[in-house]
Amino acid sequence: MCSRFENKENGLSIFKRLSKNPDGNFILEEFDDVKNENIAPTDRIIVLLKKDNQLIITDANWGIKFKNEKTSPLIFNSRIETIREKLFWKNLFKNNRCLVPATAFYEWKTVNNKKIPHKITLDNCDLFFFSSLHTFIDGKLSVSIITTEPNRFMKDIHRR
Repeated sequence: MCSRFENKENGLSIFKRLSKNPDGNFILEEFDDVKNENIAPTDRIIVLLKKDNQLIITDANWGIKFKNEKTSPLIFNSRIETIREKLFWKNLFKNNRCLVPATAFYEWKTVNNKKIPHKITLDNCDLFFFSSLHTFIDGKLSVSIITTEPNRFMKDIHRR
């Protein structure tokens, strides 16, 4: 997963899909300003998280930035290897998992020194979810998507 994705669903449509499960206990929070195409780090995105045995559909910032300084990195993707090694990320993985819905994501493949975007969707699945981590920074919900090594399909396009 690189740095762009799309989610053409909205909070209400996701809520309707999930609430068909009779055992589900879902809360849809009201929110505005979430992007649905060409979503980039720092954009507001839809996120699903569990709180008090309820699944909450809400919005969050894509990317975790610990300091407001320009030199502080924005962590919008978290490598599963880092999550396993570093205490802060390990604790988030244990206690602050969430899902980010998507309808596609983009990877860029370099061909003849030119980066060509590839839109990736899943066959027979118009909505899928990225495993993610969340935390609150200055009172705002922030999310980082978990990445891993590529499978056979992705290996030719991107290294993650």
